[in-house]
Amino acid sequence: MKSVFLLFHTHHLPDGEDDNKLLGVYSSREIAEKKIEAEYRKLSGFCEPDGEFIIDEYTIDQDNWEEGFLTTYPKEPED
Repeated sequence: MKSVFLLFHTHHLPDGEDDNKLLGVYSSREIAEKKIEAEYRKLSGFCEPDGEFIIDEYTIDQDNWEEGFLTTYPKEPED
């Protein structure tokens, strides 16, 4: 096996933020797609129209984040 397939669900919140959930790691895209249809779409919250399923392929033993990161925070309101 050279790749794995991560299945995520993203719920788009009214305030514009997203709530992301990692649902599983599978050996093929086809298995992940079958899990969506056979199980997850039947569960509360996952069947709502304000969400989406995402399947991402990751190569085993390969770096996926090769740069640093910068965290920014919203400015505090001025008095």
